[in-house]
Amino acid sequence: MHYLGARDNAPTWLAVGADEATLIDDPAPGTVISAAKAIHVERAFGVALSVSDAYVEAAAVINESLGLPGNGPGVPRAVNDKARMREILRDSAAGAVVAARVSTADEVKKFASETGYPFILKPVDGSGSFGVTLISDADGLGDAIARTVGATAVAPENTWIAEEYLRGPEFSVETFSADGTHHLLAVTEKFKGPNFVEIGHLVPARVSADIVRSMTAEVNRCLDAVGLTEGPAHTEIVLTDKGPRIVETHCRPGGDGIVELVRLAVGLDVQRITFDWLAGRPLNLDRASEPQSAATWFLTPRAGTVSSVSGLDEALSAEGVTEAHVTVAPGAVISELRSSSDRAGAAIATGKTPDEALRRAREAAGRIEVTTEPTS
Repeated sequence: MHYLGARDNAPTWLAVGADEATLIDDPAPGTVISAAKAIHVERAFGVALSVSDAYVEAAAVINESLGLPGNGPGVPRAVNDKARMREILRDSAAGAVVAARVSTADEVKKFASETGYPFILKPVDGSGSFGVTLISDADGLGDAIARTVGATAVAPENTWIAEEYLRGPEFSVETFSADGTHHLLAVTEKFKGPNFVEIGHLVPARVSADIVRSMTAEVNRCLDAVGLTEGPAHTEIVLTDKGPRIVETHCRPGGDGIVELVRLAVGLDVQRITFDWLAGRPLNLDRASEPQSAATWFLTPRAGTVSSVSGLDEALSAEGVTEAHVTVAPGAVISELRSSSDRAGAAIATGKTPDEALRRAREAAGRIEVTTEPTS
């Protein structure tokens, strides 16, 4: 494996996890594409792959220009632009979701007058729940516009999507596709905190087999519509009273440790499956003979300046815990929970049942105390 990435953000595992590495000072997608082509001239590679939303399109451009396998650039362009994805799904067999691309306050007001409340406003290219805003009624419309569309009015290239608010529990469906066939790996149950930030995940989700089949069918319709034929995908879905509806999809594995939850729970290693596919080996989708459950719970301390961190060793020693970490230290400033980057760590635990795994993960996270003081 040849790793190509930014010098300032090089992973610690490079020395043992990569055969070769090329580090560049300018990580812009165009620079990455040029560097990859130069590498291919010196030592041809079989395919380019990225698990980051920022570079999945660059990887697709590299593959297409070099005649290598994989999804075409149109796929990441569709899924990374949430408004474009909605436009594509509107003409597909997927369940209908009312949505519109908006970039001005008047366009948001027009959407509100035509569709009513509540509705969601979010960046078309956002990630980690950043900027997701629920507009519940007309009284909150002006303030929401000021914090979103109004705040970026000086940059016309910044656009947003307004879409109907999907009511119901949220899940993600983890899949791997080969030659246009989408294989279900797992369904993840998701837990949300303030501002729609994800604070926990559970595999497998506590839903019936019939519901799993209906969600999987909806995801397959979505992936077919956007043209995804190869590799991992992570599709978020809400189970509404009208059936499953797509929130968004990604042509990469799920983040937030979901890959590890799937491996622990059902024995399917998305990374190994991906590299087997890249190497041209047959897909091995055999599940664990004794499946279990796995959950992660995130630390969401109060906003402020961190004064102390304790309890990590106690969390790591708790029954069923496979991993626990903290991402802040004394002196760090924690913001109000508005995106995934505002979380302060997590704990992962396994159990014989989903309830047991979830309880253990939550209890382990609860043993870690991140104390904060008001930031002056």
